[in-house]
Amino acid sequence: MDKEKKLELIQRSLGLRHKLKVHDSMKMPETHEETSLMMMSRWEFEDELKAIEEILNDDRLKNVSLKRKKLEKDGP
Repeated sequence: MDKEKKLELIQRSLGLRHKLKVHDSMKMPETHEETSLMMMSRWEFEDELKAIEEILNDDRLKNVSLKRKKLEKDGP
């Protein structure tokens, strides 16, 4: 993955984390309908954040593997 794509994903994840904090600071819903809407929107943010984290984690694992192979082959 190129650097620009990584930066975009990191920025999006930071934005989602902020949205979740804002969600946490909102007053509690008064009805079941409001609660369900709030839960669904929160889940959408959390699901997207988890997907981004998995993509970035997979990329980091590949990077670590490449660096390990290079170190094992060439030394430090």
